[in-house]
Amino acid sequence: MFDFTHDGHVHTPFCPHGTKDPLEQYIQVGIEKGLQTITFTEHAPFPASFIDPVPNRDSAMPFDLLPDYLNTLQQMKQQYKGVISIKIGLEVDLLPNLEEETIALLEPYATLLDEVILSQHFLYVDGTYMPIDYSAETFDELVTALGSFENVMKAYYESIEQGLAFSWEDIRVARIGHLDLPIKYQKNYDWDRSEVIEEEERLLQAIADRGFGLDFNTAGLRKPDCGEPYVAGLAKIASRFHIPFTMGSDAHLAKDVGADFDMIAQKKATFL
Repeated sequence: MFDFTHDGHVHTPFCPHGTKDPLEQYIQVGIEKGLQTITFTEHAPFPASFIDPVPNRDSAMPFDLLPDYLNTLQQMKQQYKGVISIKIGLEVDLLPNLEEETIALLEPYATLLDEVILSQHFLYVDGTYMPIDYSAETFDELVTALGSFENVMKAYYESIEQGLAFSWEDIRVARIGHLDLPIKYQKNYDWDRSEVIEEEERLLQAIADRGFGLDFNTAGLRKPDCGEPYVAGLAKIASRFHIPFTMGSDAHLAKDVGADFDMIAQKKATFL
């Protein structure tokens, strides 16, 4: 069920809110950790009509850098051929009401992509896009707007489920990223996961029906208010639906490539 030789969620120096660690450094760390495959999944450019709501407007790669990103990864793929498999990908934002625009923006580049992650980082609330994982303070604004942590989880799951109605295969989407992202701040709230089980099961059924996989994302272990991998709490249900997992570090700096894969390998039975 888990392939610990593949890190399927890795960022790059093209990320405006990441680090400038060289791409080769990410690859070298992967080689040193025994990986056989790395999928680079930089935050894809947003449609022109979307205004990034975070203060620095740095959530995604600018559109004019996309060709350079793809060309650079193609060079790396050839350079490391026979040493480690490099896959070219993107992390595409599922933006409510802008799904078709997003697909239209990226579809001309689809033939250059190996596999894509579809993730949601913003919720659309009362006509406004609100960030989910930018900061504890902005997340608390979301909780206040929706009334409870559980309501945020429900809204998040329902938004992804609705977004799955669009033709994401056209841009090579293979899996859904960090499916329970709001738990990044779960230790700040007293909440009950059993209250959102209905929404979780319905969404996982929809994902299974579409044939998508899930990003088993270890970044949650590096977030002090989370304390667990993203999707770990959903893994038993996902397994029941025969949804495949792909390990992902969500590394935004080179040293985090493959982070905590060894720990998950030791404890994988507890998640399933």
